[in-house]
Amino acid sequence: MRPKITIRRAGAHDACKTAAVFSAALKSMDFFPKLHTDDEDLEFVRSFIAEGECWLALEDGRIRGLACIEEDFLAHLYVHPAQHGRGIGSALLHHVKRQRPDGFQLWAFQANDGARRFYERHGCIVAEYTDGDGNEEKLPDMLYVWRG
Repeated sequence: MRPKITIRRAGAHDACKTAAVFSAALKSMDFFPKLHTDDEDLEFVRSFIAEGECWLALEDGRIRGLACIEEDFLAHLYVHPAQHGRGIGSALLHHVKRQRPDGFQLWAFQANDGARRFYERHGCIVAEYTDGDGNEEKLPDMLYVWRG
């Protein structure tokens, strides 16, 4: 049975709990170099909640995941690692599709097999591969496109 997930816009009061999900997701990726402290993650999350369009997936009032859109880019989609495989990421991505019915783009790391399967299963198409020179982590990545 799928969890009862609600999606709502993030507010400044959500920053700490959202940052905890964000940090846990990054720490769970064994290929990912954790370049920032949890405090730096919190400041980053505060900034994208304040400046962008950040949506939260909640179950029983608890933040389980987040999706942040910047213009036509899905800049972040993370689900707490303890909640993977429960439909939370799918709920967030479907919400993003409703917010950007004409389509959007997103970056994913080539080493992130789970994310690649997830986005491809949901109709996203690879448009470009890079060697990672353009991202902070210096990891090869790929640009996905979803055309509404």
